[in-house]
Amino acid sequence: MSETQINLAESPDFDLGGLHVSPARRRVAINGSGRELEPRVAQVLVALASARPEVVSRERLIDRCWDGRIVGDDALNRCIVALRHLAKEFSPQPFEIETVSRVGYRLIEGSNGERPAWRRPALQRGILAALIILLLVVGGAWKARVIGWPLKEPPTSIAVLPFRNLSPGDPYFAQGVGEEILGQLAREPQFRVAGSSSSSSFGEHSDIRAAARALNVDYVVEGSVRRQGDHVRVNADLLRARDGVRLWSETYDGKLDDILKIQSSIGQSVADGLRRKLVFAGKRALRPINGDAYAAYLEARGLLRSGNPQSGHDAVVLLREAIRIDPGFAPAWASLADALQLDAEIKGNEGMVAALPGAYHAAERALQLDPNLAAAHGVLATLLGSESPEAVTHLRRAAALDPRSGQGFIWLATASCASGEFDKCVAADRRAHDLDPLWPLPLRAMIDNLAIMGDRAGAEQVIKASFPDDPMTQNFAEARVARLVGDFSEAARKWSIVANSQSRWAVPSRSGLDQLLFDLHLTAAAPVRTGRALIGGSRFVAAPTMTTPPSPSEWRKHTSSPAAALVYADENALAAKLMLAARRTRELVATYDSTVGLLRIHKGQPIGALRVRDVPIVAISLRREGRSGEAEELLRRSEATVRAVYSHGRVPIFFDEDAAGIWAAQGKTNDALDALERAYARGWLHIGHTDFPRLLDEPAFLSLHSNPRFQALMARHAAHFARERAETVRGLKLRAA
Repeated sequence: MSETQINLAESPDFDLGGLHVSPARRRVAINGSGRELEPRVAQVLVALASARPEVVSRERLIDRCWDGRIVGDDALNRCIVALRHLAKEFSPQPFEIETVSRVGYRLIEGSNGERPAWRRPALQRGILAALIILLLVVGGAWKARVIGWPLKEPPTSIAVLPFRNLSPGDPYFAQGVGEEILGQLAREPQFRVAGSSSSSSFGEHSDIRAAARALNVDYVVEGSVRRQGDHVRVNADLLRARDGVRLWSETYDGKLDDILKIQSSIGQSVADGLRRKLVFAGKRALRPINGDAYAAYLEARGLLRSGNPQSGHDAVVLLREAIRIDPGFAPAWASLADALQLDAEIKGNEGMVAALPGAYHAAERALQLDPNLAAAHGVLATLLGSESPEAVTHLRRAAALDPRSGQGFIWLATASCASGEFDKCVAADRRAHDLDPLWPLPLRAMIDNLAIMGDRAGAEQVIKASFPDDPMTQNFAEARVARLVGDFSEAARKWSIVANSQSRWAVPSRSGLDQLLFDLHLTAAAPVRTGRALIGGSRFVAAPTMTTPPSPSEWRKHTSSPAAALVYADENALAAKLMLAARRTRELVATYDSTVGLLRIHKGQPIGALRVRDVPIVAISLRREGRSGEAEELLRRSEATVRAVYSHGRVPIFFDEDAAGIWAAQGKTNDALDALERAYARGWLHIGHTDFPRLLDEPAFLSLHSNPRFQALMARHAAHFARERAETVRGLKLRAA
């Protein structure tokens, strides 16, 4: 064989001590008994066998099997160990591998399991060398334990269940203690910790083994908290999941001011009980904290975990009290930003607009106090609008500071999506779901993103795997996917089934069905929307109802500040299109020139992947006001964004439409039509949150109206809607409106 890299596909079969080796199939066999080898192990076997009985140096093996790349000693050692174990699986042993000290390895072929006498001294030397190595390894491991060198072991999987409250009143303080311990362990590379959202779904009477199975962990920490005045007692237990054996239990007594030390001690004891060393625990000194401030903070965190806007006001009160007691407590400031948003959700859009400046100040204050607080970066990104370049910077920083939690991967997914790295977005959603399997957010995001990436089958496979014994949840989720890819009749059928059931999804299914029937013109009444006021817009929920442009005063109100532009993002997108059709471009350009920007697009700033869709509105407005040079520059920068996004890999079906709008506005008709046809072939049907009912009315595509390819696409589009409308009427036994 040549001295180039071992190519298994081109290496011929050969016999070795009664063993038949087939490199191309990575298989060895003797007397009908066979084994399959890992590719690298097979390469090492071929290299040693082709040189037998000569010694092969480690460098030569690395050249031939790793193409000369720099690899650690462990890589080659693992292959040698694997081959030695392989040889011992057969009788007689077909070969042995001799270590030649400071040189390399020699393969010794055998046919009957007996060794010639001249080889025995080598065996004795090999045994002696192996014993020495074993002593060194054991000694090294002991030394690593003593002085703290990290050993390469797989992370231990563990869950921290909500701590039981043994005091009168709400359980939030006790649950918060457990959550803080969970957070401490989750930062450590030695552990794979089940996410807090999933762990919190198990109550104090949950079966430990069932919880461990659901969370896919080997160990569980549980405990209780009793608080009386400024005194606190925390009991913690470490249990082995497979048999419920209690491996460690301890009770800690102290004052509220000592709670951080208690939590840290519990985390250290858990690590000690599992013979793991905490890497980061000692790197950040525990900041002295007022116990009353911390107690108020934990109570507020419990209210925020509920996600109930009715709890927002109480959380705000508690956090402001914590900050009054301890103004330097950064986590309380970050949580205040969250609480102000939650409280504003039931106060309407104007209530949310009024709340956002205070929330923004709180998040900024948290970062001034602690620039490495992941939660502060995360909430500030939301307040900036997660699609903006500045927000993406904060999202990536938050993810880097919290790289082992479901929340960290959700931040990463959001940043990846806003950057146009959509495959990475789906991968991060999947990783978040793996870490926090019972948290609905990552699962919902993963399903939606698979659907809009054109992988309907993949989305439905995730649904079936996640809810194998829950047909109503399956139907609800599959209806959502069907609607996203334009299969309206199937969405209507499944939503109808759930809406007429006693399922917890009955109400949202009825809402989805009502919206769908309205979109198909099977009902004249627009659905009533009574949802919460939220920050930013979404392509995947019911669009705002708007058929006429806003008054000048209403437009100024909705674009008066960054907070207003964020809250009214969807309304403003539709309003701008209607204003453009009404030739009110002067108002649009005046907004573009303001500090707020038009549709959050600003002069000279980068165009994010999710802002591309709105660029044609700005460009056409600028042209009509005699500023064609600025319009063309904006379109050029947007086209650069489009091409960069395509270079990252797959894109959602809606992005092809967004790209088509840029090219159509530039007069690149063929590029625009290619993108639209590609989108249609992948399931796109122009059903986004801020899309006009008719594609013909979209400002971006005005230049395409007379093109035969565009007209053919519109005909296919209309035929699809007509077919779905008819199938829905038949399936639900409706009378067409």
